Amino acid sequence: MRYLILLLLPFSCAFGQDKQARFTDARSLMIVGKGLPTNPVYQRLDSTQSRRLPKSVQYLATHSAGIAVLFETNSPYIRAKWSLKGHKYYANMTPIVHSGLDLYAQKDGKWQWVGVGRPSEKDTVFEQALIENMDAEKRQYMLYLPAYNELTSLEIGVAPEATLAAPAKAAVDTTKRVVMYGSSILHGASASRAGMLYSSMLGRKTGWNMINLGFSGSGKMEFPVAELLATMPASVFVLDCIPNPSPAEIRERAYPFIKHLLTKRPEVPILLIETVIRQNGYWDKKIGATTVEKNQEIRKVYEKLKAEGYKQLLYLPADNLIGSDHEGTVDGVHLTDLGFMRQAEQVLPLLEKLMKKSGAGK
Repeated sequence: MRYLILLLLPFSCAFGQDKQARFTDARSLMIVGKGLPTNPVYQRLDSTQSRRLPKSVQYLATHSAGIAVLFETNSPYIRAKWSLKGHKYYANMTPIVHSGLDLYAQKDGKWQWVGVGRPSEKDTVFEQALIENMDAEKRQYMLYLPAYNELTSLEIGVAPEATLAAPAKAAVDTTKRVVMYGSSILHGASASRAGMLYSSMLGRKTGWNMINLGFSGSGKMEFPVAELLATMPASVFVLDCIPNPSPAEIRERAYPFIKHLLTKRPEVPILLIETVIRQNGYWDKKIGATTVEKNQEIRKVYEKLKAEGYKQLLYLPADNLIGSDHEGTVDGVHLTDLGFMRQAEQVLPLLEKLMKKSGAGK
């Protein structure tokens, strides 16, 4: 009997802490990473905003990629309750980036990783500790939401005696907004967790509000998307959408798409990024030739627009986008954390240049 009691003690202690935690609806805290207000709040676009977009984009826009919740607390532990629309997972990404949570904290003026919320394939409702046994120092936290699932509810749990509120001085400058449109790579395939998306990395590095509008395999430059982007408050636009459309679609769509943004929002500079070089394309000659053709076609569009006098357009070739050692992808196309870190490093100096050009970086 003595041994049985000893074995049960850790579980009873943990259960007691769970029962004591005070939970708060995350919607009452600070939410960043959204291009427009939406209902439901954890979607990137709602049905009213996306009604003219392709059905696949309408569905992918319900995913919470790039959205994060900011809060301050002095709790020694942080718990989370969250629920999801579904639990289908993909072979080329972790369940944590797909449907989990990713927690960071401010330490010495920088964001430092803290812990994750781990989903399972059998459930859509979860409650668990993200971190425990901390000191009671008041800190600002940022909780990234699932990249590839629709989050339907989220509550943050802290100790009953602890404070919990939106940050008094947020470490994200919401006046500096980078609106990014693209493919599955921007969307988050295949980072290990949501904080490792390259848009998330850039946000922590700069303190800017990064809006992730990556639409998996459906970022194909349809004109209604350009019309929607033009309505969003933005300091800089990033177009990382060349991986998905075919060369023929780039010839047909890229010029009117980009010119619409340039003319409707002349005060907002644009960074145009070539498609990442598919690593299996070094061996599969058909894939390799298609990748080269895509970048040739978008380069022609860029040069045409520059010749027309659009000075607020900047271009990033793919030559060294994810390094030259061929180790930056999980499947030849989608990036690992290493690939995302390398892409963020290539994009950052150009973003800083364009932010200054927009006047927001002054």
